Amino acid sequence: MNKLPLFIDNLAFSKKNEHLAGSLSLADCPRLRELLQQSTKSASENSRSADQISYVLQGKTDAAGQHLLHLALITNLTTTCQRCLGEMPLKLTLNFNYLIADVSDTDVEAIDIDNSDDYDLQQASQSMDIIALIEDEIIMAMPIAPVHETDCGEMITQSGEKPNPFAVLKELVKR
Repeated sequence: MNKLPLFIDNLAFSKKNEHLAGSLSLADCPRLRELLQQSTKSASENSRSADQISYVLQGKTDAAGQHLLHLALITNLTTTCQRCLGEMPLKLTLNFNYLIADVSDTDVEAIDIDNSDDYDLQQASQSMDIIALIEDEIIMAMPIAPVHETDCGEMITQSGEKPNPFAVLKELVKR
């Protein structure tokens, strides 16, 4: 487990055009791990690349002097198909752009980002948690009810007989 905190000063990071790349284990993302298929494989098999989240964070300042961050994520996860309840691989390739603004919580709504969806607003912070940001973005990008693209395997159904709700009425008619 690589549970090292990863914090940056996001405003200084973007001003200096810094670059940060690496990978995280699912062990570093407990909230994300709760949403995924629980594997019965051994711990050594669970350390495979499918349990890794690769990330690249790039800071920059544009021509208008705005401070920006670009986050790219690639991961292969194993989730549960909501149709057949079997394991389902889920490959995510995500890109996010953030505008860093030194504003208070009350002023966030007043900022106009040219009515564009190109950037998400991030408050300037001297201790921005990169692991939490990565985990949040993946959780929000995951499908609510994932299903296989092609036909699922064997469908899992409930076993046992259910009583006929109209059996009582049938007995009343016989009388």
